[in-house]
Amino acid sequence: MKCLLIPLALWLGMVGIHGTEPELSETQRRGLQVALEEFHKHPPVQWAFQETSVDSAEETIFSAGTFVRLEFKLQQTSCLKKDWKKPECKIKPNGRKRKCLACIKLDTTGKVLGRMVHCPTMRQGPQESQESQCSKVAQSGEDPRSNHFFPGQFAFSRALKPK
Repeated sequence: MKCLLIPLALWLGMVGIHGTEPELSETQRRGLQVALEEFHKHPPVQWAFQETSVDSAEETIFSAGTFVRLEFKLQQTSCLKKDWKKPECKIKPNGRKRKCLACIKLDTTGKVLGRMVHCPTMRQGPQESQESQCSKVAQSGEDPRSNHFFPGQFAFSRALKPK
């Protein structure tokens, strides 16, 4: 009986791990592709990395296009970064791992309006928080005059009457 339970437990563990990844839409897949291209452009990156999992994927439609926010993991391969798209690049079992946050804004034709990809490869000086950078990317290409105003946002200027 124990002989049957161990393989069953291993199989359920594998299904559980891989079954929780979100299914990506075409726009999210395009955003992931842009994020991987951006990651491999950075000079400190010398080796190719491959996506091992996508932890979360969200998309929001704006008037200028679609904003995609992705959290995913990468692992180092045995190839140099210039060969990152080649299918023969296999993940190194003990390769370096990265946990990434990517915010990409695409217009209706798929053109990139804004991007922010954060996959820590080395410590740098103080940076803006990633969420504020994502907010800036989300507003890329939007008309600044079409801001939504909330009730009471300008109440202070009307409440004060000149003496």
